[in-house]
Formats: sequence, structure tokens, C-alpha cells
Amino acid sequence: MCEFCTSHGEGKKWYENISNYTEEVFHRVNSEKNVRAFLAGLRHSLKADVEKARTWEKRFPRIYNLIAYPLVTRHLKKTHFGQIVPVEDIEHILDRCSSVVRLPCVCRKVTTGEDKRYCIGVGMDLTFVYKDMPDFSDFERLPSAEAKAFVRNLDIEGKTHSVWTFNTPFIGAVCNCDRDCVAYRFQVTMKLGKAMWKGEYVAHIDPLKCSGCRECIKRCYFGAIAYDRRNGKCSVNSMDCYGCGICRAVCDRDALGLLDRTRFPQAADKW
Repeated sequence: MCEFCTSHGEGKKWYENISNYTEEVFHRVNSEKNVRAFLAGLRHSLKADVEKARTWEKRFPRIYNLIAYPLVTRHLKKTHFGQIVPVEDIEHILDRCSSVVRLPCVCRKVTTGEDKRYCIGVGMDLTFVYKDMPDFSDFERLPSAEAKAFVRNLDIEGKTHSVWTFNTPFIGAVCNCDRDCVAYRFQVTMKLGKAMWKGEYVAHIDPLKCSGCRECIKRCYFGAIAYDRRNGKCSVNSMDCYGCGICRAVCDRDALGLLDRTRFPQAADKW
């Protein structure tokens, strides 16, 4: 399990600990004033701060990687950090949260200029804050069943799912990301810092079922799946896999599944 599980999981996955979604934990690590300031400046931060970091990384790559990268990562882990979670675990979270609201996605607004609704506020009801924030005021409440169906459809479309903190360990949002997500670009494409852990799982391909169609390779955002021309099969590199599980939806042979990360010694501690 990741270090968040050890610190905030009470013996299980930290995002399964329902207390991390509660008002009690929110007030222990955050405040209404702070979260208002964070959300009010989020769009500017996603654009200006990321562009600034990228400029510095290009100019001084060695210094950035040695000094700035770990500092940025440490800051994000305390303030706004995520972890990839497969759709089954997201559905379990939605079942247990009394407040579920669908929100406009600021990430997509920054990267594409489009208005998308891929973000979901969960747990503590923060609509008293969202209603005053221009980027979030157009929210809509969802019953659990509708939210689960929505996320399941996004999984089929190829959106990875993740939970996000507003001052760790308080979890306030579930995001459904693709390559247009700022967090994805920041971590995977630009390599400016770590904004989220890999999941608690690793994908596995059953070679007896794999037809070698390579649809899973097209779906994987993290370059974790390769094709072997010698045997005409695909396989997963456990070190690169984020355990999102969205590769499963495109396999018509049911060859892909998720296994606990601890079953892969070389990847067990690689978050």
C-alpha cells in the first residue's frame, strides 16, 4: 500500500476510509477560507504556474530535477494530491458518500477551452463554497446511481479515475481524466512533478485469451502495454502501469484484468 494508506488508511486503502471524506477531517486540515482561496485561484494556477515551471525546467533541467521537482511534489502531497483508482473502487466510494455533485472541469477549460463536466465533488457537502466560485457555481447534484452510471460510461470512453485531496488527507473530489487533464500533462508529459500516485493495482493480460489486436495499447495513456511480434501477444510492463483499468473496456476477449500491486515485487513500491 502507498504511504497515504499507511498514514491515513486505518489498515486499508486510504481512499476507502470514509472518515477522509468527512467534515471532521476537513476542519482538522483545512478551512472554508483556504478552500475558497484555492478554488478561486485554481484556473490561474493551472495555467500560469505550470507554464512557469515548464519554462524553468527547460532552461535549467538539471537544477529543476534535483531541487524543484521534489519540492513541488512535496507541496502537492500536502495540498492537492491524487491517486488513480479503478472504476469499481470509485463506484464503492459513490455508494458511501451522502453528497455527490457534478462540477465543471477547470482542467479542460485551461487546456482545450471547452466546458466539460468530468469532475465530481464527493463526501462533505461543499456546495456552499462552490456556489460562490465562478468556475464551479454551475454544479448539479447527482443521486449515487446516476453518478455511478456516469462514471462507468466515462470508463468505457477511456477516462481514468482518481481521487483528490484538498489538504491531505481530506478527499473532496473524484476526477475523470484523459490526456487533456493538466495533472496528466504536468506529471506524465512534462514531468514537472508528481501530482498523483499510481493505483493500488497493476493490469495483467492473460496470454491465452489475448488475440494481439493491440486495442489496449491505443487506450493506455501511460505507455505500459507492448506488443510482442514473436508470439503475437500484448503484455503489461508493471513498472509503468498506473492500474487505472481503462484498458479492459476495449478488449473483446476479456483478456485484461487488475491484480493487487503487491503481487508485482518490482512495482510494489513504485508509486
